[in-house]
Amino acid sequence: ARAQVSQTALGTLWLNTGTLCNLTCANCYIESSPTSDRLAYLTLAEALPFSDEIAAARLPTRDIGFTGGEPFLNPDSTVLIEEALVRGFKVLVLTNAMKPMRRHEAALTRLAAVHGDRLTLRVSLDHPSEAVHDAERGRGSWQAALDGLRWLVTNGITAAVAGRHPP
Repeated sequence: ARAQVSQTALGTLWLNTGTLCNLTCANCYIESSPTSDRLAYLTLAEALPFSDEIAAARLPTRDIGFTGGEPFLNPDSTVLIEEALVRGFKVLVLTNAMKPMRRHEAALTRLAAVHGDRLTLRVSLDHPSEAVHDAERGRGSWQAALDGLRWLVTNGITAAVAGRHPP
């Protein structure tokens, strides 16, 4: 038997897209890496029932968050994002803004043009200095993340920055 708790509210639904990541970060909560495939990629078919349950239960869910690993390594990433936006949710994607995200520039630009600031990409920058950030996430990751962040801002895509260490 399993314990159950009645669901009365759900402000944000977090979906893990898989544990694969292009980085191996010292502080990763789920030990994601280029070889960590402990969690299979989340598919659209697996994600849709959650939205259906939210609608059926009339929960006041406003946001869907996508995390990983690196969400943009998931082949369904932009389809998952788009479906959540089309269903009326705000979407927050946690990303390192590096090559996996950059492969989806056309889709992200289109989604931002259609859905505006209902789509936010939160870029992980562990520290404002390259040395500290790269010590956590790997050599060259700070500059690549800044390049991705600049691309987001230049293209009018709502971006936020998350850090772990005070300057």
